[in-house]
Amino acid sequence: MQTISLSELIAARIAAKRIEDEAIAERRLIDKQIADMLKDPAKPEGSISQRTEGCKVTVTYKIDRKVDTDALTKAWDTLSAATTNAFKWKADVSVSELRKLAPADAAAAAVFITSKEGSPSITIEAV
Repeated sequence: MQTISLSELIAARIAAKRIEDEAIAERRLIDKQIADMLKDPAKPEGSISQRTEGCKVTVTYKIDRKVDTDALTKAWDTLSAATTNAFKWKADVSVSELRKLAPADAAAAAVFITSKEGSPSITIEAV
């Protein structure tokens, strides 16, 4: 059985990553052309589907919305119930603050947190 060295694996990964990046860039260019071709100026948000040559393509157009949380929090008491209903609140974990907690406080917080292992990140840089 032939073993592969770490150097060979790194070289193979660099080559594969380069090919992957080029393929992603090409796919994104094609996706943009398809999205531009099907875009309906009267419908800036939502899905448009079209069938052609045995395929169905669906493009979902989105509008990204961001909330100025500080400004919203300051104005909250002046807003109508209908307006406040337009916003959802989601708790998020501050890992840096979580790590600072005393054991008793960490245990109390842990009741509300579910953790799972994430995908490892690999960075290779030339030296």
